[in-house]
This record gives sequence, C-alpha cells and structure tokens, in this order.
Amino acid sequence: MSIPDWLFYLLAVMFAAALIAFSLEYWPERPRGDSPFSGAPEKGFVITGKQLSLMQAAQGLTASLVEEDGVIFLRAAAGQAPDDGTGSAGVFLTLPKIFSDAFAKTTIELSMLVRSAGPDPSPEAMIAYYSPGRTNSTPVLCPLSANWQTCTLHYQPPATTNSADVDFVGVWPDLEGLSRTVDIVEVRVQPLANTVPDGSKKPAAQMLRRDQ
Repeated sequence: MSIPDWLFYLLAVMFAAALIAFSLEYWPERPRGDSPFSGAPEKGFVITGKQLSLMQAAQGLTASLVEEDGVIFLRAAAGQAPDDGTGSAGVFLTLPKIFSDAFAKTTIELSMLVRSAGPDPSPEAMIAYYSPGRTNSTPVLCPLSANWQTCTLHYQPPATTNSADVDFVGVWPDLEGLSRTVDIVEVRVQPLANTVPDGSKKPAAQMLRRDQ
C-alpha cells in the first residue's frame, strides 16, 4: 500500500520539524540564551559573571576573570595613564551594531558595579561611553572603596552614520597608570528618556581632559 503524496510530504515536514526541535534542545554546543545581547536592544543589557570576559583590555592594560566566594568578577589594571600612548577606551566592551543603532539619540544610563581591590588597589576609576568618529561622553570619575558601589553616567549617543559605526563602554582602572587594580562585577546600559538628565557623579573631565 503506497502512501499518498500529500501525506508523505506532511509526514516529511513533521519529521524535519521534530528533528530540528530535538537538535535545538539537546545539541551540546547550542547557545542557551546566556548572551547579554540576546534580548531586545531597546531594553538595554547587563553583563555579569563569565559574560564579563567579553570585555577586552587595550594596550597597556590587563583584565582577567576572578572568582571569590562564588562571585565572578573582572579584575582590571592600567599600566599607563589615559593620555599616555595611543588613546583607547581602556578595558572596554564592544556593543553589537544593532545595540549601537538602538541607543543612538536616546539617553542611556551606563553603570558599573565596581570596587577597589587586590594587593595594590586603585583609589578611583573612570568610566565613559565611546562613539568613535562621532563624539564620546564626558568621562566620569568614581572614587572607590573596598565595598561594591555603582559608578554611573548619562549620555545621549549620536546617530550612527554608516555600517561601521559601533559604540563602546569602557573603564580606566588607574588614572595614574600604576597598575593598581579595580574589580568589576556588573556592567549595565539602560535606555532612558530622550533628555539628558543634569546630575551624575563628578565628571572626570574636571580633573583630566582627554583632549589636551
């Protein structure tokens, strides 16, 4: 007894769908939604734990994952000051193009949960939001202690103008470049209203101007 063509194709489609569903569920290398960029860009993102390894250290800086008492964080140090050598974003995170586009012309809040730690702790750190080739935020200087605290800035990134425009968020762990260390346990970017609010922490530009 032969199977009608319409039934054969229906069964074939159902089998293929079941096979795809099975492979998506049980394939060991399948990403399981743990990417910080898996959500809607308009809702922002948060990186914690092993996701902090997405942050990269520019020349003259270091960054490595550390785990203490079940808490994973990034320990960063700078062997040069921000104005030494070639300019960079320090220890930085590259935003995907779709997030850079979504944040453009929208006020965002960048916050990092940081502390001064390690054998030679840094007394302060500087955070900034970078839109290379367009404009960058005013850096914010954050005095640190041994306790976790939030360092925050508000900024309205400019519109992206071509396919190569991507944004970065960065932290400079030691403004004097003495390789003192800072721990980072969370990085968050959250879109807010379209008007840049007046207040944040003391702008680092008052103490250090990167354009001089």
